[in-house]
Amino acid sequence: MQGLGASISPADGQRASLPALPSAYVPRCELQARLRRSRQRLCLLCAPAGYGKSVLLGASLAAPASGEQVLWLSLGGHVESLHELCSHICRELGLSPAQGAAPITLLRYFAAHPTPTRLVLDDLPGEMSIELNNWFDHLLALPSGHLQLLVSSRQRPNWNLPRLMLRNELLELDASQLAMTRAEFDRLLEVSASSMPATAREQLWQRAEGWWAGIRLLLGEGADHPTGKGPGLIRDYLDHELLARLGEAERNILYGLAHLPRFSIELCAQLWEEHGGRQALRRLMQCQAFIFPLEARGSWLRVLPLVAEALQERVDAVELSRLRLHSCRILSIAGHLNEAIEQALQAEQPEVAANYMQKLLPSWQLAEHNLHRLLEWRQQLPGHLLESTPRLVYLCSLALYGSGRLEEADRCLESMERFLPCADPLLDRRLRANWQALRGLSLATRGQPEEARLACHEALDHLPGGDWISIVVCYSTLARLAMAAGRLGDARTLLDDAVELARREGCLDSEVLINTDRLRLLILLDEVPIAEGLLAETLEWRTAANIPCDPLLARLLFLQGELHLHQGRVEEAEKSLRAGLSHARQGSAPYSQFGHLLLAEAASRSGHHEQALLHLHEAERRMHCGRVDSECYSGSVLLQSLRVLARRHQWRTVLRRAASPEAHRPALLQPSLAQEIELIVAQAELGSGQPQQARLRLLALAQDCARRRYRLLESHARALLVQLPEVAEGSSAPGAAAVGPGDVDEASISACLEDLTPRESSVLTLLARGMSNQEIADSLFLSVNTVKYHAKNINAKLGSTRRTQAIVFAKAMGLI
Repeated sequence: MQGLGASISPADGQRASLPALPSAYVPRCELQARLRRSRQRLCLLCAPAGYGKSVLLGASLAAPASGEQVLWLSLGGHVESLHELCSHICRELGLSPAQGAAPITLLRYFAAHPTPTRLVLDDLPGEMSIELNNWFDHLLALPSGHLQLLVSSRQRPNWNLPRLMLRNELLELDASQLAMTRAEFDRLLEVSASSMPATAREQLWQRAEGWWAGIRLLLGEGADHPTGKGPGLIRDYLDHELLARLGEAERNILYGLAHLPRFSIELCAQLWEEHGGRQALRRLMQCQAFIFPLEARGSWLRVLPLVAEALQERVDAVELSRLRLHSCRILSIAGHLNEAIEQALQAEQPEVAANYMQKLLPSWQLAEHNLHRLLEWRQQLPGHLLESTPRLVYLCSLALYGSGRLEEADRCLESMERFLPCADPLLDRRLRANWQALRGLSLATRGQPEEARLACHEALDHLPGGDWISIVVCYSTLARLAMAAGRLGDARTLLDDAVELARREGCLDSEVLINTDRLRLLILLDEVPIAEGLLAETLEWRTAANIPCDPLLARLLFLQGELHLHQGRVEEAEKSLRAGLSHARQGSAPYSQFGHLLLAEAASRSGHHEQALLHLHEAERRMHCGRVDSECYSGSVLLQSLRVLARRHQWRTVLRRAASPEAHRPALLQPSLAQEIELIVAQAELGSGQPQQARLRLLALAQDCARRRYRLLESHARALLVQLPEVAEGSSAPGAAAVGPGDVDEASISACLEDLTPRESSVLTLLARGMSNQEIADSLFLSVNTVKYHAKNINAKLGSTRRTQAIVFAKAMGLI
């Protein structure tokens, strides 16, 4: 039989002549062990070409057990007849044709053969004769348990697999189990392309989706930056391993499918009605033509991205235009507007795309990376279409405000006035109310709180229940304004109303977004245990959604990193922040700055000041590239810059930069910005030899924070005030050497507080004064349980086991 090779291991268990392992081989220990330990009659590896089936089988059988035979047949996707297959098996077993060439004789041989034998059929063809299939069914039904069949194939064989499954005699691995894992991908790149940039790595991973051959072929070309269309090696591979096994009609349909973001059997039946699209797709799926489900449950499919890229050039322009126009109509009817709009734009039909965009719900922008997607569409559509209806104006304005592009958003929102007044009074009030909601958001972001409140309240008076996203926008804007004004009770009520509305509308994306504001409020209140509980709950079900590049998950991870930093857990914070940035890489909305700013904080705390500056520069670069207006980020960047400068004891620079206009800009995303800057200024005054000015500033700050109920910041201010008398009394006082003009050493108050959080430092100081837990709780406006929680953290950080020991240790280290 042409293309048939065979080898047999000796009966003493010595290694058989197996296929050589590829260069830069990555062991798959778990799967290899699973195959070696398996005792099922049939081990079936069924996946498209290039999923490592042969390599995995070879590695698993490289060291057979003592007394075990391994027989390997490389079939190359072709078996001519049952008689020929049996003849080759007999020859490799050392049997003469007279002894066992007949199929029935070979069955009897395996039934009576006492030696454990593993028969490998590598690349078994999908289509076989009834005679062959029947023989394999008899082979797998033999009473003897000494024979195990290991099969790699691109199509499930037509055997009685359900019977084997019911008897627990079938081990089956499909493409999802054979695909490269992320850990294996990282190990392969460490060996083959260690210099590949992180962005290029992520792009390759997203395009290949675990396809071993595709990744190896790209790396084999030395593609350290694999971001273009499918390279020539992949096209050649597909020609030989896939396309050569298909008929002409199937190939042409596959070329068309490579251009579609999703398709189904019904869609194919309509697109290729005259060419039997329904049957052709089923054949393509049956022969494993790299067509996979988009969801775990559902009828929508797509071609593996890397394969699709390699096949897309094979469709002529006329046919491609027909496919896109026809498919966008079908997709829109099925409710898949994202893909319908994409297809219409690629078919150069902007009017059709704009018509579909009008059907999008405002809450759609919150899901996945749809905000980024909408802004990209906006770039491709002419202005007159974007302003052709009130709904398009609203959608675009909402997206621009959410992206921090305030100037563009204001200009876009102004075009709403073209539709006002409206002849229908009800519609007129509705349009004006939606306009007022976005206008309130704009005014709040630009530092006009009174005008913003008025606009939001006027909007809420007239918004109908169906425009609930605008209602949530108003609640959120008013809550942030309340947080900035110190009305935290009002903020809590508004956010509770917002989250209830989102839940009643069944919008989890809105609930996540509102929860980020609720977490910000809890941090201001220093209700850390409650914040941790809410964050853990939200993270659990957001992570379970398994959305790649999820901007909402990025926001949650940034908040998790911030909480870790508040607790002094720098390494855990860095892990959360980097995970968040991996989800935020496709967007440049204002929230993404916090990932880099918090990484700058983590680096600064670890003494890596140069790295901190790099993170600060990257935060600004992301904002510039995203065309984010400075009102949305300059204050936050300044605050973190001051923190880095303070840790380097550059006090004069801190004081100079803190006097800049950015320090006094309102920050809707960071309501306590002004107070946090004041705290750093007080530290700078203390460090530069101005203790009296520092005392006055800290007293005013503590009173302001107490009035606003910014408990976390109040504890920071009071922690410094507790230490000030010792520093200010003169050179004989402990720590006085730290208060030299222009600089302080590591014994300074600001540096002493690095290990303990400000709240922990305050608790420690009051413990040293002999106060009970209840007295400390009353003094710091905490619960007794929270005091115990802080005391436990103090013991852990100081290495003590009880409060008296902690006080001794703290005094020895100069902390109190």
